[in-house]
Amino acid sequence: MATDDLTPLRTRAYQLADTGRFADWDSIAAALMDEGAIPVIVRRAGDDALFKIMLANRIKAADGA
Repeated sequence: MATDDLTPLRTRAYQLADTGRFADWDSIAAALMDEGAIPVIVRRAGDDALFKIMLANRIKAADGA
């Protein structure tokens, strides 16, 4: 399976989610763009419903819920 151009962005989003400092995708997306991620790529990642569900689960786990 070939990796796509979203893989590094997704990896970083999961890293941010695991910190417990973010409440949702929007806050992580803003942090990614603050780090220099290209907005169109961030939006494209945000269009993936499964990714957002998985990310929400990581956020929840990091929060201890």
